[in-house]
Amino acid sequence: MSEDQNERPTEVAPVRGAPRRERTGPRQFLREVRGELRRVAWPSRKEVASYSVVVLVTVTLMMAYIAGLDTVFGRFVFWIFG
Repeated sequence: MSEDQNERPTEVAPVRGAPRRERTGPRQFLREVRGELRRVAWPSRKEVASYSVVVLVTVTLMMAYIAGLDTVFGRFVFWIFG
């Protein structure tokens, strides 16, 4: 192996043909954000309520499962080490 293969380039060459993006100010950024948010398909109240219930039930079940495991392992460790 030669030394050339072990050296890493210090600079990255720009990609040819890639368009240069102009920097935009905060106003332009916020205008673009508002434009993108208008295109978003927002869920209805019913969908949000349904998804919220699913999340709360899932979190509650996972919490109960982890609490159960914690109790079992805690008692097991207490039984071993007294």
